[in-house]
Amino acid sequence: MQCVSHSFTHPGHIRMNNEDAYFTNDASGLWIVCDGMGGHQEGNFASHLVTDIFEQVELRGTFDQKIEAITSQFYNIHRILQKKVHKLGNDAVIGTTLVLLLIEDEQAASIHSGDSRCYVVRNNTLSMVTQDHARSISSENGERKALTRALCAPGELSLEVKKFQTQRDDVFLLCSDGFYDNLSHNIIKEGMQIRTFEEGMYLMSSKVLSGKADDNLTATLVGVR
Repeated sequence: MQCVSHSFTHPGHIRMNNEDAYFTNDASGLWIVCDGMGGHQEGNFASHLVTDIFEQVELRGTFDQKIEAITSQFYNIHRILQKKVHKLGNDAVIGTTLVLLLIEDEQAASIHSGDSRCYVVRNNTLSMVTQDHARSISSENGERKALTRALCAPGELSLEVKKFQTQRDDVFLLCSDGFYDNLSHNIIKEGMQIRTFEEGMYLMSSKVLSGKADDNLTATLVGVR
């Protein structure tokens, strides 16, 4: 089986900087979306640290060995973030959510930490591969979301790894919360099933950008052929 992908990223209408980042390698069967967090460009540093490092990584061995190599890289990234936080001091926090998809033949795995998501459409049914590491908190301004996990320093790294089988004609969507928060499941499913990924991504992204788009938004569509 072969995989093809198409990606989109945009800062949105409110934020000057885009602290999201993504990585795609169709030939290696690896795709990542990250949503950085931290003031003064630190979120941008964290998210792009992930994608920059995976630009250099060459995965070898069995499928399980590839998963081990990927998780090892995330622990390496976490150590780098810890060192940067130590230098900054002043209660600095640097981090990023991440969602990663690895596909090799009929084997697949998702690795995630945070609230960036992976969806799949299979046999005309939309479902979520990942479950958000987040909880709702009540405040004076209403409900807000707090992450319970992320690739973040200071703190411990906690990754969720899920292995599953993939099938021909599966379509996956990896995206940051700025993308899916402003889309209904019906629009997501329609976008994932349109004839070309370019058209599907345009449908979804234009829908988000026609609204408030108050966060960075990034998405990657992946199709199994």
